[in-house]
Amino acid sequence: MAIRKYKNARLLGLLVLLGLIASCSAPTGGDGAAAPPPGPVVTPAAPLTEYERLLAEAQNLSFTLDFNQLRRAYVQSAAYNPYGGARIEGLPEAYNAVEKGEFGDCLQHVDRVLEDNYMSLEAHMIGVLCSGRSADFAREDRHRYMVEGLMEAIESSGDGRSQESAYHTITTSELHGFVRLKGLQVLDQSTVYDREGVYDKMQVRDPESGDEYALYFNVSRQFAHAAASTSSSTN
Repeated sequence: MAIRKYKNARLLGLLVLLGLIASCSAPTGGDGAAAPPPGPVVTPAAPLTEYERLLAEAQNLSFTLDFNQLRRAYVQSAAYNPYGGARIEGLPEAYNAVEKGEFGDCLQHVDRVLEDNYMSLEAHMIGVLCSGRSADFAREDRHRYMVEGLMEAIESSGDGRSQESAYHTITTSELHGFVRLKGLQVLDQSTVYDREGVYDKMQVRDPESGDEYALYFNVSRQFAHAAASTSSSTN
């Protein structure tokens, strides 16, 4: 008799325990379905800006990229730097590394420039030389793609022989890189103005022919950006 009572008590305890477990796992909603566990909060990614989209095309060596469109988007972006390398750490060091024949170090300095400003014509120009000398031909192709695209875009804007037909450059790096790649020696530089804009007048010499002449670069976008930055910093 005592054994039966013990068994009954044990069974009763198990039933109570199962009842507690069932009550804990019972659905809390009124529709009979168990409430799903809370999932992680997913923040939707911000859409790419036009400049970011076109820059991604450039970095993927797109055959259909319009470099003038890329340059316009760059000027209108928050990433725009009108100096384009001249005031970015790494560019002077890259030039020095080229002079010393330290092409591996050169590429490291080029990377520092392009990390902040992938649109630096000078950095890509140096990158072509240093990657070629380092036998990194895939990298050389990437730099050459940017150099050729930027140069063609500048050349399509005019012939540089007058203010009316001035080359349009958007950064100091574009201007300096363009002159270097043309193989010209700069004899003098001055800034001139008219109703249409602001120009850098470069007196240059062609070392091969010995001819000397003036080249005009419309730098109005750079001046407008510098003026806007100065105004905002003083307010």
